[in-house]
Amino acid sequence: MLKYLIIGAGGVGGTLGAYLLRAGLSVSFLAHGKTLEALKKKGLTLVKDSGEETFSPVAAFDEASYNETPDVIFLALKSYSIESVLPFLERIATENTVIIPLCNVFGTGEKLQKKLKKPLVTDGCIYVMGNVEEAGRIRQLGKLMRVVYGVRKPEEARLVLEEVKAELTRAGVEAVLSDNIRRDCMKKFAYLSPHGAVGTYFYITAAHLQREGEYRNFYRGLVREVLTIAEKMGIAMDGYSEADSLKVVDGLAPEMTTSFQKDVADMRKSEVDGLIYEVQRLGAAYGVPTPYYDEVIEALRSRGVE
Repeated sequence: MLKYLIIGAGGVGGTLGAYLLRAGLSVSFLAHGKTLEALKKKGLTLVKDSGEETFSPVAAFDEASYNETPDVIFLALKSYSIESVLPFLERIATENTVIIPLCNVFGTGEKLQKKLKKPLVTDGCIYVMGNVEEAGRIRQLGKLMRVVYGVRKPEEARLVLEEVKAELTRAGVEAVLSDNIRRDCMKKFAYLSPHGAVGTYFYITAAHLQREGEYRNFYRGLVREVLTIAEKMGIAMDGYSEADSLKVVDGLAPEMTTSFQKDVADMRKSEVDGLIYEVQRLGAAYGVPTPYYDEVIEALRSRGVE
């Protein structure tokens, strides 16, 4: 049995961790503040439509108190928090450690690998709707729980990645060990980034995108820009198109907004740089005009969103 460390115990990390705990796997959490205190005192509670389940005791630590050597690290943080855990990762990770980022920003694993020489850093993404009701208490909306991960180069493949797939599957997670992780992460980004951009720009919910009109057409334009950049980057999308991104939007609860949109609306720190501004930078680097993103970015910057 592998030893897992999940960095972050919010909607993503907390939900995934609960699945692994239910399966009896070896799981620890890295957390801080009220979340760390709640995990230590009350454990982790996952609330679903079918009921709720509490796992206690839970192995929860901060950087100073964690002194184990995990086999697999799931990185379930917002992109702007990753830099802060680099010293910790450098301390605990060995040549045998695998780090699987489950972040919203495309290319997170590749960038992280350049900063960490010892462990293998894959790329990855997760499909789950998990909301923090209070510290240590997560509500999963719907049944979707899919983890997609994989190496960028065939020579980086390791048997442990197959072990991860087997254990995740046993835990009730739809685990996909991708043979083209750049494509599969770009598929999520080609929905998530445009959804966050259009929702934040117009202050709208998914319902506005689910009917024909100005908002849906604007969303289409954003998706086309991302997919054109992907093509210029040499990422074969295997027929994935704006219609596929629209299918995702059409399947959402009408009242849904992205977490990025909520962060911006509440004037909290957000992933705007990696989710939105990075598209404009990539467009400039690969010679792809991004008029839809340019319009959104001009508006965000006028609001002081940096």
